[in-house]
Amino acid sequence: MELDSLLTRARLVPVSVVSDADKTLPTLDHGIRRLAGEGTVVGRAVTVQSDGDLLSVMEGLEVAQPGDVLVIDASASPTVAVAGGLFATEAHRKGLSAIVVDGLVRDLETLRPLGFSVYARGTCSRSGPAVAAPRTQLPIRCGGVEVHPGTLVLGDDDGLLVATPEQLDAVLDAAEAIHLREEAVLAKLRDGGSLFASMNFQEHRANVLAGTPSKLGFVV
Repeated sequence: MELDSLLTRARLVPVSVVSDADKTLPTLDHGIRRLAGEGTVVGRAVTVQSDGDLLSVMEGLEVAQPGDVLVIDASASPTVAVAGGLFATEAHRKGLSAIVVDGLVRDLETLRPLGFSVYARGTCSRSGPAVAAPRTQLPIRCGGVEVHPGTLVLGDDDGLLVATPEQLDAVLDAAEAIHLREEAVLAKLRDGGSLFASMNFQEHRANVLAGTPSKLGFVV
C-alpha cells in the first residue's frame, strides 16, 4: 500500500487496537508519556542520539520532514531537558507529527496550548549544552525499543508503538476490524446493554476450564 494512504488509515485507529491486532509489535516503555497534544499520531522516525547535548536534537529537527516523528534517545542524561517550547514550536511549524524523548523536556506552558504531541519521561527546567558533534539518523534505543530511521512510530494517550511500513500494512485490516467491533460494543453499552452479551465469555471460560482450544472474542 502507498505509504501516505497507510498513515492516513492508521491515524483513525487507536494504538491499543493496532497492538491487539499484533501483540508482537514493540511498545515503548510506559514511562514515556504524552505531555502535550492529542489524537493518534503516526510518522516516520527521524532518530537522534543525544547524551543531553542539543546539537543532535537541532540537526534532527532541521532534517525532519512534514509528517515525521523526531525520536530522541536522551536516556544517558536524565538531569537536563533536550527539547522545549522553541523546538516543539518549530516542529509544529514544519508539520512534524510529534517529538518523542526518552528523557526530559521543558516549557509545558508553551507546549500544552500548541496542539502538538510531545512525549517524554518528565520535565526539567535546566537544558543541556550545545557543544557535541551531532549524531542523527542512526539506530537508537528509545524506551527500551530499537528504532531505526524510517521506522513508523504510532502514538496516542495510551503510549507509543513502532512498526515497519510492511508490518503496519499487514496488520491494519485486522486493526480496523477490531476497532469497528469495539465501537459497536461500546454503542450497545452506552444504550444500557451488557458487555457479556456481546462476548463469548461463558463459552470461552468453559473451554478454558475443559482444556479445549478457544479464543475470547466479540459476537456482534
